[in-house]
Amino acid sequence: MNELKEIRERALVDVRNIVRENTDRIREAYEVVMRLSYQARSEGLLAMEYEAGRLPKDMPFSRGIGSMVRLVVDGTNPEFVAEWMTLRFLSENYQGLEALLYFLYARGILMIQADESTYRIEEFFQAVIPQDLLPFDRWQRAGIDQKLKMAEEIKAALSEQEKMWLDGISKDLSGLTEAEWKAILQTKAFGAVDKVVPYLDEKAQALVQSHVNESRYYAIMQSTAAIKEQEICQCHEKLKLLIDEMRTKPEDKGILSGLLHRSDAEMQALIAKLDVRTIALALKGESKEVSARFFRNMPPRLKYEIQDEMRYMGPVRRCDAEEAQREILLTAEEKPGGQ
Repeated sequence: MNELKEIRERALVDVRNIVRENTDRIREAYEVVMRLSYQARSEGLLAMEYEAGRLPKDMPFSRGIGSMVRLVVDGTNPEFVAEWMTLRFLSENYQGLEALLYFLYARGILMIQADESTYRIEEFFQAVIPQDLLPFDRWQRAGIDQKLKMAEEIKAALSEQEKMWLDGISKDLSGLTEAEWKAILQTKAFGAVDKVVPYLDEKAQALVQSHVNESRYYAIMQSTAAIKEQEICQCHEKLKLLIDEMRTKPEDKGILSGLLHRSDAEMQALIAKLDVRTIALALKGESKEVSARFFRNMPPRLKYEIQDEMRYMGPVRRCDAEEAQREILLTAEEKPGGQ
């Protein structure tokens, strides 16, 4: 591959000495890329923004990783992404460790964009990093076990008041329905609760694990650190407020949900006026209920054509999907004969 040729040539100079002296930084790069990969394969490229947003602001290259991820999430052409990465690299004139780290992040994110498996990405790291200096096999699992042990030690030192707040959080999570879990995990505010998950009881942790993907749960359990009493109290209050707001907020069924009351004949007449790409783009951002209603009123050949188009276009921007949805609504509101 010639995409990152200039970066690769500079990044692999004296790689053995660099790795030997900076194993923690290399492991950190491996962990970040693998978490992004798990997130993308579990929930799609759009979900990577959440993972990138969790990176510590003071972590080296955190802003650069965020920029790379945003380009990929926006559906930018891979060749342009690689060119942007190269220009950014040359303008910063990275050398030594920085050059190697930048290469690992850039190549890893390009592999994620190309839908390479996590196994292939691991193989990439093992090919670049001398295995006699830093093997990656089972490192991730070992990292979780170490953090869980640390969480148990911190949990044992908590006060009775802190334990009461944690019990309250566990009960609130246990009382959520499946629909509420789905809704609450889509809110950024739920991220405030992540920091207390390592200190909850096993039942509550199992609930969180069963409702989030592997990458996010791993990231949550990796965030173990000493936690202050005020933080536990705030998490308890935020979760209660979030649940109350969610249960009183009217359900948002999407822009095209108003078409659900129309008859099959009306839906078929509407579909006949629309082109394949408009329907595909609109359904990428719609609920399963709306999508199923459209597909049910299409000939099999058109249905398969639209499904293929949806797979081919990959992740789309929300604004583009909403524009297509509004176009369909305008078409649906047109009166016969253009009156």
